Amino acid sequence: MQNLKTDPVFEALDKIFRRYNKAGVQVKTIKCAWAFIPLTDDMLEGMGVTIDPAAAGDHKPTAERNNRTLKERVRVALARLPYRVVPKVITECLGRQAAELLNVFP
Repeated sequence: MQNLKTDPVFEALDKIFRRYNKAGVQVKTIKCAWAFIPLTDDMLEGMGVTIDPAAAGDHKPTAERNNRTLKERVRVALARLPYRVVPKVITECLGRQAAELLNVFP
């Protein structure tokens, strides 16, 4: 996503929910940061999903573990490349691929 404004985030979540619904998985609650509070009303009305925001400065262990896993996978992918210097575009693509591969199975 290019920015974190309400409309692009809502559209991205809608696409994700459609994929999960096709797989037979229903999302009921999203645990997130306070930045997603503006989406609360749209979620409740449009999709029947509740948002559970974390308190400011509070760290969710699951989210922190997910971040460490993504960082580790990107580092491994970078280490396997035969180059000393890697362009930023390739690093971003590796990050997207790592996240996508973790989300292959809902």
